[in-house]
Amino acid sequence: MSHKGRTFILSLVLLSSGFLVAYSYQQTKSEPKMVQLNDTQWEKEYYYRQQLLKIEKRNKQLKEELSSKRKEIQEFETQLAQSEQMVSDYVDEKQELQLLAGELPVKGPGVTITLRDAKYTPESGNINDYMVHESHIHLVINELLSAGAKAVSINGQRFFSDSYISCTGPVITVDGVQHPAPFVISAIGDTEVLYSSLDLTRGVVDQLESEHVDVKMTEENEIKMKARVTPDG
Repeated sequence: MSHKGRTFILSLVLLSSGFLVAYSYQQTKSEPKMVQLNDTQWEKEYYYRQQLLKIEKRNKQLKEELSSKRKEIQEFETQLAQSEQMVSDYVDEKQELQLLAGELPVKGPGVTITLRDAKYTPESGNINDYMVHESHIHLVINELLSAGAKAVSINGQRFFSDSYISCTGPVITVDGVQHPAPFVISAIGDTEVLYSSLDLTRGVVDQLESEHVDVKMTEENEIKMKARVTPDG
């Protein structure tokens, strides 16, 4: 082998060796290094890890408490709504009873029935047979109440379940107050029902007319009645 050939081979070996050394160095440099922690670092890591676990546990407790409180609030709101409805029902019932008892003024549609003494001539017979009596007024009022009248008045004076009517000649007395004829009986309620209940064939109107009482009925869009007057005002 010539001198040039040996020189070329030696150069090639040296080049290859240098390449392998450089490649090994780069590989060693790029590999992750093992991090060794001392005792202090381990204590800090353990402490932070424990704190994190406590925080996570507390967060879980808070979420459970929040869910429980929301449920309690929902139950409270439901109970409150039910209580408000009960109060509203009690108020409505109280007002209804007050209206029936006459403690509150009332207004609404209804009917008026006017009763007058029939025309009388001496040859007609007994004059009392041609006058409006308390029985006639009771007949009308009872029919109106049976038909669902919410309130009734006679010549503007409220009539109640404990009211009394008496007849003295041409006048009637309602709870001690005298009223001359004609007698206007007003009733608040379903206009059509009240009117038709009186105007039935062989009903109240027919009976009154057969007993010589002049009867006139009208439908009213609004009737107003005052509250019961109490002794103390």
